[in-house]
Amino acid sequence: MAVITLKKLVSLNQQCYSPLGNFQASERSIQQQFQQLVRQKRMGLNIESLLNSQFAVWLEQLESFIPGIFDLRKKIYLDTRWQAQLQLEEVSHWLSVPINAGVVKNKVRLYEWRIGSAELIWLDRVKLWIACNYLQYPPEKLVIVICGFSPQINGRVTKTRWDDRDYKAIEKEIKSLFAENTSATSNPSKSSDYIFNIDEIEEVKL
Repeated sequence: MAVITLKKLVSLNQQCYSPLGNFQASERSIQQQFQQLVRQKRMGLNIESLLNSQFAVWLEQLESFIPGIFDLRKKIYLDTRWQAQLQLEEVSHWLSVPINAGVVKNKVRLYEWRIGSAELIWLDRVKLWIACNYLQYPPEKLVIVICGFSPQINGRVTKTRWDDRDYKAIEKEIKSLFAENTSATSNPSKSSDYIFNIDEIEEVKL
């Protein structure tokens, strides 16, 4: 059994679009700084040393797209690592990815934000597949909210619902990817530290 991370999945799928894949070094730095800002603000830490006028605008837009994201009373989890098992012939793989999620009326909603497009990409579909398996959710119950930011235009947000056809399509793609890259193995998995029971989380409104 092997653990496959998001970075490894991207390296396996050479045609996969990564939000950072085509960025120059300076743009990668901006993306990483913004991610750090979001995490630190969510944790209630001081962000003044990282903040500039552009980041301030993006943070304000992000909060309008995902109301309550910086409210510590809300059930929103950033960069929690979820895992799902992929059985390929006689070999088991565990796909492990960081996921941003919130609980809205006892239902989980996934969140993504990035510098660039707010359109659904391959990595988002992989995360949806993993979330379905991790939560044991039917695909129709999951929604992903994607926020895209750019210095040139206003931020944009999309909300995408899934269905069983989408689920089966990405599962087929992942299996095909592994079949073509049979050496894609890593260290044995440990149980995720972030498994939780949705029924035990109180209802909140975002």
